[in-house]
Amino acid sequence: MTIVVSPRWIWDAAGGLRGGQHVVIEGNRIADVVAEAPTLDADRIALPDSLLIPGFVNLHNHAFSAPLFRGLADDIGEADLPGDVVYSLLMPLGDIAAEILDEEEIGDVAEMALLENLKGGSTTIMDIWRLQQAPFVGRAKRLGLRTYSCPYLFSTPKMDMTPDGKPVTAPLAADTGFGTVMALIAAHDEGPRGRTRVGFGPHGLDTCTPDLLRQIGAAVEKLGVPLTIHAAQSAVELGIVQERYGTSPIRHLRDLGLLRPGTVLAHCVFATDEELAIVKEHGAAIASCPYAFARSGVAVPFARFLDSGIRLGVGTDGVGLDMVAELRAAALLAKVQAGRAGIASAEAMLGAATLSGAEAILRPDLGVIAPGATADLLLFDLSGARYQPVWNPLQALLTNGVAADLHSLFVDGVPLLRDRQVLVADEVSVVRRGGAAIRRVWDHARDMGRLPAGIAARLAQ
Repeated sequence: MTIVVSPRWIWDAAGGLRGGQHVVIEGNRIADVVAEAPTLDADRIALPDSLLIPGFVNLHNHAFSAPLFRGLADDIGEADLPGDVVYSLLMPLGDIAAEILDEEEIGDVAEMALLENLKGGSTTIMDIWRLQQAPFVGRAKRLGLRTYSCPYLFSTPKMDMTPDGKPVTAPLAADTGFGTVMALIAAHDEGPRGRTRVGFGPHGLDTCTPDLLRQIGAAVEKLGVPLTIHAAQSAVELGIVQERYGTSPIRHLRDLGLLRPGTVLAHCVFATDEELAIVKEHGAAIASCPYAFARSGVAVPFARFLDSGIRLGVGTDGVGLDMVAELRAAALLAKVQAGRAGIASAEAMLGAATLSGAEAILRPDLGVIAPGATADLLLFDLSGARYQPVWNPLQALLTNGVAADLHSLFVDGVPLLRDRQVLVADEVSVVRRGGAAIRRVWDHARDMGRLPAGIAARLAQ
């Protein structure tokens, strides 16, 4: 099928902003970008005051976590949790969900979150999930999204906090999950240009031994599959890595041989300037998720990331799965940190979410609007009152825009959303089923006493 999209403006990081052009999609590729409207027989989308950009590469996402922790990890008071939220709430609650939900319920939650990702503009999603959440792969395929699934692996699978805020590490696991991930790769990975990729997502340097990380590194090099890992994301992690290995997380990764093109480091909130230089030197990328950390009162050093020249992408982590909102939050944070209004421009932020994210996962065919590129595209309607009059459509989108103004979304040339309507799922049904599954986890956790009292009291009945 041939589709011709005729927006008011087209933008990508390579070609910049231009107007009065038409994009011809044939199959899964952009066949041409032309100034005159093609006369060929085609399905046409012509939308005045619209902006066509490459699809967002969501470089770090926990789709399942977004609804699971929604409202539970917000507005946390000083007495609500003993220590770091990751160890005292997020990890234990994830354990409970894995224990009580069946495969169908897990799939329902994943599909509900993936719909949120889709409506938030993510066409490519690097998602990190627990091995029990493998139904994610099938649900993402059903929706037609491009996914890089990187299941968690743990040497110490259960993390918790003592009442006085000390991290508790479980004994070493007999099975780290490595074999299970290898089987998932064999069953589902479609190779370097596939829509469905499966790789490795070792949780972190505080929960994975050097032996496991070396094993993963060797497999990644042999198979050419994705690799992502949390690094320098918390003071607890820094302390554990220093105590065990006498070094910092970034240097530890370098010494293990895991810093290389194609490796995506999540967060790096506590990385020093010297460590950012190490990341840049080795060609790895950082996926930053400022919105998620800001809700815990932690300022991601986004301005430093931009100034360092590292390969920088953006992800939604496990909070709101809306890339427009995430980019706005990241830009505002960077401006405040740097005290410079000119930093984190609309062009820079959109570049991080498109071309830079595509480069991070070694996909030169993504993040651009040019003949031969893969047709992953977003069409935003800028005709509403919040945008008009439009001086610069990129600034209009990131300063005033909302993802709800996404008119059409294409992955591999297939429209998954058009005229603001999801075409690939019964949204009402998916949300009903996914919401019910999460409610069951919340009720079980509260009955077990695993929700701190202050948080449990806020749980809507």
